[in-house]
Amino acid sequence: MISLSRPQASLGTTKKYIPGVQFRAKAMYDAIMANIAMFPGLPITMIAFLASITALATAQQNAIGTRAKGTGSLRNTKRDAVWSGMELLRAYAQGLADTLSAEAAASLIQSAGMLVGAVQGRQKPALTARLTTVPGVARLDANRSLLAGPGNATKRAMLSWQMSADGGKTWNDLKGTPYATTEVIGLTLLSTYSFRVSVTVAKVTGAWSQAVTLFVH
Repeated sequence: MISLSRPQASLGTTKKYIPGVQFRAKAMYDAIMANIAMFPGLPITMIAFLASITALATAQQNAIGTRAKGTGSLRNTKRDAVWSGMELLRAYAQGLADTLSAEAAASLIQSAGMLVGAVQGRQKPALTARLTTVPGVARLDANRSLLAGPGNATKRAMLSWQMSADGGKTWNDLKGTPYATTEVIGLTLLSTYSFRVSVTVAKVTGAWSQAVTLFVH
């Protein structure tokens, strides 16, 4: 049972933390589309929202990959557009939630891909990748609670991992684990790899996380 008296819809990230913005925006899009009948009269079309998310992903990749002049400013403009859409949807969901009981309100907020409670400061990323002391070996750490959602914090989960060696054009499956960490071996030195993760709880598989890149040296 959820005991909050007045559940508040939270985005769970700050505007400046772009990976968090990307992850939460995609989670909101996926959740709202999966429960679209619950959300009549949306303040922004899901087509437009997805287009802004996609534009941010492209701009972020260019900003990180090329570091060319102006790519950071363009990325920030795209982020601002996504954030505005997220805030519109948050306010809309909160308006619906305020008409419901505490338990139903919390359920609705979660059905819109948002968190219940106050916005936290900078939160742990959905996925991090770092080199170990062993050459060609990387360690991946997932934020299980963020990926699975607060309602699934104590439930058994399986994490699926993928790796790409061509900038995300193709993905290869890695061995799944019941744990929120894994090691990837046999990586080629002086090469860049991308990684992503998803969580399956009770046979329901969540969306892939935002990809993270790692230069092996």
